[in-house]
Amino acid sequence: MATAGLSQGGTTRWWLSLGVGLAMLSAVLLPLPLLASQRFHHDEALYATWALQIASGKNPLLTQIPIDKPPLFLYVVAGFLGWLGPTETAARLPSLLATCLTVGLVFWLGKKMYGYGVGLLAAWLVALSPFTIMFAPTAFTDPMLVTLVLAGCLAAVHGRTVWAGLFLGLAIATKQQGVFFVPLAFALLILGVRSNAGDQGSNNAHYVWRNFLLATTLSLLPVFLWDLARNQSPGFWQLSVINYGGLETTTADFGERWQGFIHLLGYATASPILNTIFGAGLPLTLVSGAYQIMNHQNSSVPGRQRFEVYYDWILSLFTVTFLLVHSLLSFQVWDRYLLGLIPILALLLVRVLLLPWSILKHSWLDYQPQYLPTARLIVVLALIGLLTLTLAHPVQDAVNGRYPLGSNSRALSGIEQIVAYLQGQTNADTTLYHHWLGTHWRFYLWDYPYDLQYWLSPEYLASRAKPGHLIAFPAWRSDTEARLALAQAGLALRELARAYTPGGNPSIVLYQIVEVDGKEQESGKN
Repeated sequence: MATAGLSQGGTTRWWLSLGVGLAMLSAVLLPLPLLASQRFHHDEALYATWALQIASGKNPLLTQIPIDKPPLFLYVVAGFLGWLGPTETAARLPSLLATCLTVGLVFWLGKKMYGYGVGLLAAWLVALSPFTIMFAPTAFTDPMLVTLVLAGCLAAVHGRTVWAGLFLGLAIATKQQGVFFVPLAFALLILGVRSNAGDQGSNNAHYVWRNFLLATTLSLLPVFLWDLARNQSPGFWQLSVINYGGLETTTADFGERWQGFIHLLGYATASPILNTIFGAGLPLTLVSGAYQIMNHQNSSVPGRQRFEVYYDWILSLFTVTFLLVHSLLSFQVWDRYLLGLIPILALLLVRVLLLPWSILKHSWLDYQPQYLPTARLIVVLALIGLLTLTLAHPVQDAVNGRYPLGSNSRALSGIEQIVAYLQGQTNADTTLYHHWLGTHWRFYLWDYPYDLQYWLSPEYLASRAKPGHLIAFPAWRSDTEARLALAQAGLALRELARAYTPGGNPSIVLYQIVEVDGKEQESGKN
């Protein structure tokens, strides 16, 4: 099932570099409309606010703040915020750049594992994936996590034990979920050491594991020291488990979570045709490769081809295991958890798409070499046509934010209108009550002297509120109970500003709390 014949013959280094460069450029350009149009998800606003604490110098170690994430991503974002200012774009640029690097790393990983053709096609599949397009312009930790995991996997297939461990440690320092990719990196490392034994001088699994683990631990040492220096109890790792509500094995919900994750993975291409080809073709690809090895053990299967089959099985088994673990444990069915599988699925999908070529080449073209250039051209054009027809509409939908991926924060569209109003009406003595949007106000109103106060219940609000105080309600939350409680205290709500979504629907309403005059109060009692 080798694919070198498709990728190398007649393909110049210049054309290959151009193809990879365009894929990386697409990974930057396609998400740009979303970069400007989508407002922060709650978690994005939270991470960006933490990063502002660092960038401003007010709290560089984030002491007295309950942090449930490792620090690497936060400090990278802080660097961009300090450089470009406290804006959404600045907070999201690290993810956009990481996504660009991810596409390049997928090419180099695919090239090393399978050949140039697989690497180039996989890079384009990742660049055009709705997952990639919609997560690139976000301030989530996951795009950077995926980049570092792929860098570790690339080092692993080259047999570079220390570098593989270093990058996996940095991935964990970005987000705790990096630990799930350690088995994948180590499996690739074992194969990489075997295929590059001359470079490493050893293929002893114990030796490799020891050095890999040591490098991973050393790269995480600054994270442990940072957590100790904060003198915060519990630490970020324990707090992440507490905030998540713990992880339990709940087989009763297994089917629901499994179906939820599979449904979300459908957006990897968002193409029913490609998803069907993948679902039907992957078992055939795995069985075909295993059959060739089992029935041709006397060196008739080239070494590179054997490693390609091994890689197919490693990537497939890891994907299934990853989904099983997330379905068996009480993980939330969140799209962000699956972003790390997109490059893996892209590589496997290309292997499936090239299976007919591999069969044709080994069964006929190897004996009719004069037809090889023509056949290669036909296959390349057919693949380009297939991907163009199947991905054009999903890419268009992703660019316009029509999938439930990434920020997906249309409900908060227009919050910038309220922010502009508040920034123009700044008053150091003004209290702004919040219940659902506090994290957003802390970022968007950074350095504006509003007194942000959380109201726990309508009764709590009525007992604390004073005339002149402000309060905002998102459109998906009713203000009726708050109005009734305030009326009992002789207070009412007077609308100051209203934000709208691009479709013209209200999204957020800003009120001022005012006293009720005698007539209004009497009417309220009736």
